[in-house]
Amino acid sequence: MTKSRVCVGTDRVLDELLDEVAGELARRGHDVVRATDPLLAGDGPLDALVVTSRTRVGPELLDRHPELRGVAFASSGVNSIDVPDATRRGIMVANGATPENHGSMAEATIMLALALRLRLPDRLAAVAEMRPRPRPCELDSRSLRGATIGLVGFGRIAREVCTRLAGWGVGRILCATRTPRPDEWPDVEFCSLDTLLEESDIVSIHLPLTGATRGLLGPEQLKRMRPGAVLINTSRGGIVDEPALADALREGSIAGAAIDTFEIEPLPAESPLRNCPNVMLTDHVVGHTVEMYRSLVPAAVENVERMLRGERPPHLVNPDVLAFRSDNA
Repeated sequence: MTKSRVCVGTDRVLDELLDEVAGELARRGHDVVRATDPLLAGDGPLDALVVTSRTRVGPELLDRHPELRGVAFASSGVNSIDVPDATRRGIMVANGATPENHGSMAEATIMLALALRLRLPDRLAAVAEMRPRPRPCELDSRSLRGATIGLVGFGRIAREVCTRLAGWGVGRILCATRTPRPDEWPDVEFCSLDTLLEESDIVSIHLPLTGATRGLLGPEQLKRMRPGAVLINTSRGGIVDEPALADALREGSIAGAAIDTFEIEPLPAESPLRNCPNVMLTDHVVGHTVEMYRSLVPAAVENVERMLRGERPPHLVNPDVLAFRSDNA
């Protein structure tokens, strides 16, 4: 393969992973340049880019490098690039949506659902505060068995959640998505978002952050949830209106929440979510397992290698680009 120039970014969370990707690409003979901002990658052509969703890949960069063949995101998020625009330009976009990645996130989702239903945050606080053990009539934990699960979005992680819940004896599984699959998933009830919010005991978000999904769950949507329902967001911050969620938790209009992703990361000290009752907050790391991280470096390297050869990468986000590239070859 002809030596290619690849820019590998930096990231506050995944920098060690990006270091490994850069090292492996260099060992394979590519000219690797590191830059916090790809716009600062220096002079010369840029054949491929490896970043995370916290690094913006905007039109200014794409205009500057019309020769760019592909952008590989080291993890699953691709919200920092306009994918339709990249497709129109003939640029492949790939991510790290490995089986280990979405499998780990599905397991984390179920763990959080169990923790919220079984009131784990309060049980831990009770021991720390040396509260007396509750009497049977004071217990408020609920089983996952028989609960109605609501999945907002039906991508790989949501589908893995369904697979892993088989045998748990849960009640209905509802799903609000633009791409229902009733023939493939006959046990899932595809419905409107309003219906899902009104009828679910557990609402779990599995969507990318886009213009259409930003603020999707605002004050009005949260008011539709059952008083005993809980909310889980392990997808992207910005989809849930955080001040509205804080109000709902304080007012007791929903029973709890587990939030792993935030509008601003790390979560600011002054965030209203920090002092809410019945909330579990994690720093965008809850489903990040050893197995997941081990899968991301080879995935990123293979994505880049295939992009540079003009082949379909294993985790291509915009398959329409292949027809575009063929038409303009």
